[in-house]
Amino acid sequence: MKRTQNLRSFILILSLINFLMVSIISNAKAQKKAYKWKQTGSTLALIKEDLILWQFNFDKEKDKPYFHPLRTIKGYELTLERPADHTWHRGLWFSWKYINKVNYWEENASSGLSKGRSKIDQVQIKTSKDFSSEIVLHLTYSDSTGSVLKEVRTLLISAPNLKNNSYTVVWKHRFSAISDVVLDLEKPALHGGVSYGGYAGLAFRGASTLKQPLFLASSGWSTTKDTTGFGSHERWMDMTAKASAGTDNLVGLTIFDHQSNPRSPSPWYIWYSSGHNLFFMPSLLFDGPMTLTKGKELELNYKCWIHDGRKSKKEIERENSSFNR
Repeated sequence: MKRTQNLRSFILILSLINFLMVSIISNAKAQKKAYKWKQTGSTLALIKEDLILWQFNFDKEKDKPYFHPLRTIKGYELTLERPADHTWHRGLWFSWKYINKVNYWEENASSGLSKGRSKIDQVQIKTSKDFSSEIVLHLTYSDSTGSVLKEVRTLLISAPNLKNNSYTVVWKHRFSAISDVVLDLEKPALHGGVSYGGYAGLAFRGASTLKQPLFLASSGWSTTKDTTGFGSHERWMDMTAKASAGTDNLVGLTIFDHQSNPRSPSPWYIWYSSGHNLFFMPSLLFDGPMTLTKGKELELNYKCWIHDGRKSKKEIERENSSFNR
């Protein structure tokens, strides 16, 4: 009798294992069917059920490659591209403000180009079956006198993580000075400059659909109030908001500043005005300019965590630890 019961238990366990294996395989197949790649001569996009999850834009005629649209796994919009108030804001992107006093940030309204050009020389793309990807860009920064700075930028975009409805983009920058260069920005109010000063580098402009954002920094500082400036040194900053006015669903983006970066932990810049603009970034130059002599290199590493739902400080710290291994 006991042997019969043991046999039945064993068969039941085998059935459960088989059911779980079939479910895992079915889910994997379903995910594979849900996603697909779409690539053109100037874009790479990951499509989920006919909706763009993320798109990377690298039109060589327009400089400054960027992500837009950028959506959460559940399909909520995060980025805003070229809004009327600042047409040079490009979703999620990287740009210096001044190199040798030449403006690489603001753009001419008709041409869409800055006085300083961050030209895209070459783009190399690798896509994987798990829907992760690697994008390597070669850029040249130049002004009217010629080329002043070279960059190799590597972007590592993770596969969608269905367990916690998130994915990541790791930014690896290696700059090489062709001549002596000074990287600078408008001095922020915190250091006796202008009220709006302090921005340059990896930047995020949030979609107009996002409502009631909460900024949370690694020190525990947080705010929902209108803010211009900030300037405190933080290892990471998270922005979580309602996905839209008609839902209580939360979405967010966390930016991590790698501990190997110069001046890490970085000062952060926020420009938020309820109903008007949502913008934040780690600002390497907030506390002062940086000089690269000819032949010198500068390496920067950041990670963006795109997520549905609110992430706890503990969860964000765990993601930060993983990035800084």
